[in-house]
Amino acid sequence: MQEGKDWRDQYFGRDYYQYLAKHLTPERTKREVDFLESVLSLKRGSLILDLGCGFGRHTLELGKRGYRTIGIDRSSELIEIAKENAKKEKVFNVEFYVMEYKDIDKLDYKFDIVFSLYTSFGLSTYEEDKETLNKVYQVLKRDGRFLIDIENRDALLKYFIPYSWDLFGEDYVLLTEHFFEPDTGFYISNRIVIDLKNNIRKEFVRRIYLYSPSEIIHLFKESGFHVDRLMGDYEGRKFHIGSRRLIILAIKK
Repeated sequence: MQEGKDWRDQYFGRDYYQYLAKHLTPERTKREVDFLESVLSLKRGSLILDLGCGFGRHTLELGKRGYRTIGIDRSSELIEIAKENAKKEKVFNVEFYVMEYKDIDKLDYKFDIVFSLYTSFGLSTYEEDKETLNKVYQVLKRDGRFLIDIENRDALLKYFIPYSWDLFGEDYVLLTEHFFEPDTGFYISNRIVIDLKNNIRKEFVRRIYLYSPSEIIHLFKESGFHVDRLMGDYEGRKFHIGSRRLIILAIKK
């Protein structure tokens, strides 16, 4: 990674979409949106914000189901892909914007639902995450709900795997080396994708702060949220120390 450049600008882009999003299948997206519909009790006419929408897979699936949804992401390349897919799939009740999460108050909307899936928090700084939570509280209607999904720090460290590899079809191999910095709380993944068919090698570096459950819950409460429910997976099962995910449902009171 080049010195002085934000790692997110290099990680999240067209190469991410082409090489690292292979496992994010339409079937998986549908199951995850089924979960959102159930847990958030989504209603037609609700205005929904997908915070950190990436290339828009959840935004588009919600749009296909009749929900008016806005997706924001800081990656202009991923938002461009999301818009291309919306046009290609003829989904017209969605909007996409390039935006820092902490700037969502500039949208000039009040939302019934905000959700953020797959660890959009912990990618920058504690101060920026705190500011983002305050802005989410600000843009939600009263009794609006915010659902956030992050990696479960305790399980990730308990079952720490320093190296892993995955094979996607016959063409792509993903090699990953993981590090944890105990002094900073950051979890670093160095990822190498090898395109066997075209003899291409791509390198990606991902750096996230791992929030403990108590830390992230404290942030929510500081921002004024009532924490309603903790879940450990996309089946809605109760969170426990060994859960793979930490999914928080909070309400603006």
